[in-house]
Amino acid sequence: MSKFSFDDTETSGIWWSTNVSIRDLCIELKEDTSCDDSEIVELLRSIAKSIDVNGL
Repeated sequence: MSKFSFDDTETSGIWWSTNVSIRDLCIELKEDTSCDDSEIVELLRSIAKSIDVNGL
Protein backbone atom coordinates (compact mmCIF):
# COMPACT_ATOMS: atom_id res chain seq x y z
CA MET A 1 0.00 0.00 0.00
CA SER A 2 3.02 2.32 -0.13
CA LYS A 3 1.74 3.86 -3.36
CA PHE A 4 -1.30 5.23 -1.49
CA SER A 5 -0.60 8.27 0.64
CA PHE A 6 -2.81 8.49 3.73
CA ASP A 7 -0.73 11.32 5.20
CA ASP A 8 -3.14 13.90 6.60
CA THR A 9 -1.01 16.70 5.17
CA GLU A 10 -2.18 15.69 1.70
CA THR A 11 -5.83 16.52 2.18
CA SER A 12 -6.61 17.14 -1.49
CA GLY A 13 -5.64 13.74 -2.90
CA ILE A 14 -8.12 11.11 -4.07
CA TRP A 15 -6.60 8.50 -1.76
CA TRP A 16 -6.85 10.78 1.24
CA SER A 17 -10.48 11.69 0.56
CA THR A 18 -11.38 8.04 -0.05
CA ASN A 19 -9.67 7.05 3.20
CA VAL A 20 -11.58 9.72 5.12
CA SER A 21 -14.91 8.73 3.55
CA ILE A 22 -14.43 5.04 4.33
CA ARG A 23 -13.35 5.81 7.92
CA ASP A 24 -16.39 8.04 8.43
CA LEU A 25 -18.70 5.30 7.15
CA CYS A 26 -17.00 2.72 9.36
CA ILE A 27 -17.51 4.96 12.40
CA GLU A 28 -21.18 5.33 11.50
CA LEU A 29 -21.50 1.58 11.01
CA LYS A 30 -19.80 0.95 14.36
CA GLU A 31 -22.19 3.33 16.13
CA ASP A 32 -25.28 1.88 14.42
CA THR A 33 -24.36 -1.78 15.00
CA SER A 34 -22.28 -1.67 18.21
CA CYS A 35 -19.64 -3.76 16.41
CA ASP A 36 -16.10 -3.56 17.67
CA ASP A 37 -13.13 -2.53 15.53
CA SER A 38 -12.12 -6.12 14.76
CA GLU A 39 -15.56 -6.87 13.34
CA ILE A 40 -15.36 -3.79 11.10
CA VAL A 41 -11.89 -4.90 9.95
CA GLU A 42 -13.26 -8.38 9.23
CA LEU A 43 -16.05 -6.84 7.13
CA LEU A 44 -13.58 -4.70 5.17
CA ARG A 45 -11.34 -7.71 4.52
CA SER A 46 -14.38 -9.68 3.35
CA ILE A 47 -15.28 -6.87 0.94
CA ALA A 48 -11.68 -6.70 -0.33
CA LYS A 49 -11.60 -10.48 -0.88
CA SER A 50 -14.89 -10.33 -2.76
CA ILE A 51 -13.44 -7.64 -5.04
CA ASP A 52 -10.30 -9.76 -5.61
CA VAL A 53 -12.41 -12.74 -6.59
CA ASN A 54 -15.25 -11.07 -8.48
CA GLY A 55 -13.90 -7.67 -9.45
CA LEU A 56 -15.93 -4.51 -9.09
